[in-house]
Amino acid sequence: MISRRRAMAGALASPLFLQAVWSHAAEADAPASPPTIDDFLRPAIDRDVALSPDGKQIAILSARTEGQKTIASVTIMDADNPEKTSVIQIGELDVETVAWANDQRLLIRIRYDLAPKRRDAATGTLLPPKPDSNKISVRRIFAIDTDGRRGVMLFKDGLFDADYIYDLSIVVDTLPDDPRHILMHAWQPTTSVAILCKVDVDTGAAEIVERGTAKTWKWQTQNGVPVVRYDTNPRGTVTTLYLRAPGSTDWTFFRKLRRDDWTKQEFWLLGPAEEPGVMLVYAYLEGQDVLAVRKFDLRTMALGDVVASRPGRDIEDVVVAPDGRVLGSRYVDDRTAYQFIDPKMTAHFRGLNKYLNDACNIDIVDVSRDANRYLTRVTGPQESGAFYYYDSAAKRFGGIGQCRPWLTRQRLAPVETLSIKTRDGAILTAYLTVPLASGPRPLVVMPHGGPESRDQIDFDNFAQVLAAQGWMVLQPNFRGSSGYGRAFANAGKKHWGDRMQEDVEDALAQVLATGRVDKTKIAICGGSYGGYAALMGAVRNPGLYKAVVSIAGDADLLESIAFAKSEDGKDSSSYLYWLGSIGDPDTDRAMMEAASPALHADKITAPVLLIHGLNDTIVAPRQSQIMAKALRDAGKPVELIEMKGVGHRDLRPDNWRVVYERSVDHIGKAFKA
Repeated sequence: MISRRRAMAGALASPLFLQAVWSHAAEADAPASPPTIDDFLRPAIDRDVALSPDGKQIAILSARTEGQKTIASVTIMDADNPEKTSVIQIGELDVETVAWANDQRLLIRIRYDLAPKRRDAATGTLLPPKPDSNKISVRRIFAIDTDGRRGVMLFKDGLFDADYIYDLSIVVDTLPDDPRHILMHAWQPTTSVAILCKVDVDTGAAEIVERGTAKTWKWQTQNGVPVVRYDTNPRGTVTTLYLRAPGSTDWTFFRKLRRDDWTKQEFWLLGPAEEPGVMLVYAYLEGQDVLAVRKFDLRTMALGDVVASRPGRDIEDVVVAPDGRVLGSRYVDDRTAYQFIDPKMTAHFRGLNKYLNDACNIDIVDVSRDANRYLTRVTGPQESGAFYYYDSAAKRFGGIGQCRPWLTRQRLAPVETLSIKTRDGAILTAYLTVPLASGPRPLVVMPHGGPESRDQIDFDNFAQVLAAQGWMVLQPNFRGSSGYGRAFANAGKKHWGDRMQEDVEDALAQVLATGRVDKTKIAICGGSYGGYAALMGAVRNPGLYKAVVSIAGDADLLESIAFAKSEDGKDSSSYLYWLGSIGDPDTDRAMMEAASPALHADKITAPVLLIHGLNDTIVAPRQSQIMAKALRDAGKPVELIEMKGVGHRDLRPDNWRVVYERSVDHIGKAFKA
């Protein structure tokens, strides 16, 4: 949910409150040259913003890299008088997010590298790290007053050896009625279970208030009391949901849910409603195929009233005030859009979008108690990220921070929305990123992952990297994508190798018919399901694509299903989902074999680049290894890059550098051949 509770789920000079669009501010003097890969990988300056509980102060978290050092600071802005600011110097820290513990104290999430301690196999005691051990990235919460005093790291109190724990930055509840404490999730090494702790934000001391299991990864609370617990399997693909109604002391099993990467959930708890013992969930409405927000009674475990719905579009989230009042809901219709309960807010946000030339997404990140003040993050194809403050009572709207000011609007490629008519008469939406260059351009087709995910008009780092090379980028929302309702998503099930591929082909054909593309220079590139689609596209159209890039993509669908079964179990919701999405080997073997790129490697003529993280538990690294061997056995050009210590979704900047540079080099060489 979008509220103060969301604070931590995930320039050094004082910024000025600008009554102009940040991206346009210095555009006349900005260089027209496309950005480099270094430009896209440079750390953001302004990282996060937060509104104090009383709505009177704004915290802007910033960091500036100077050589090998990253110097962090927090600017405190007077919400009544935005020109009045003060700056807290945090020091040489890599900062990520900021939130308010109370009206005087801040919580800053930081990240740093640490050599992990070892556990003695015989005694179980912790030992110092080996001198040559590899460091890991850890996260912590640093608390500090708004005057820069009384800085303390949370959990530094002897409850356990904090240096052994990877992540101690998960805030479950900021406890608005208890300004001195917050609830945090942690892992206790001595018992190997998850624990919920009440942490003193002044001293950093923690006490255990709830014990989970070795499988617990998340709690949700209402008025500071845990009412929902999520346990997960080791692979993170199946979640077991437990509920505890007000007044009860025992957890009650409710159901198991699929929790795969990028895929749309059919039921999920968003957060507490105003009424005690009632939560907000999104679920499908009876007789409709779109996800709506409804009330859910923890006592009866029954769905209740509809809070928000939108014909033809899935609701993505709700906007709530700190007291739990639902103010509106969010959905995607090419760009992020809202339905507000108060018609005045609908008019206000229509005006804000107009002010931003109807070209950006306005994501609400914080709301004041009286719902008059909002902090928003603004992004778009030509806006990499900026923070805005909106005061509806004072009719004030302006920029208070910018993530990457060197990526000016003039240097970034715009995006066009295309309506695609498929060969069987369906209507789809696709997005075309158009480089800042004239004449027929090379084009890269980039199907999204999931496949139950979707693209929208927004800032896409990878698409902009490709566009900076002078290449168009086509991103179709083929059938099987999410956001358009259940029927649209279900239309892709068991059609990975035909209908979904045809939709991509039809989108490409429509763009080619415009004459804007150099038909001799077309490539296809994608990650996860998009990586599969890239490989299958090259199988189906060997003469069309000059280069193929698959990042953590499936190659052998029978192997994919076997992997899901072995990892999750034949009765798991995750395995059953993939049986319905990809196919069942007992009844669909011929279809799955026909749709497996590795079994048809001999048909591919374009050079193939495969990139895969060796710690990937979602799409096994074996998939790219199988594809590489099949291509080599067929005498086809292929390169396999395997990244150590990298999973499916945890790429670091150095990993993204490999992905961007090697993909650009691979495609560029093919276009020049």
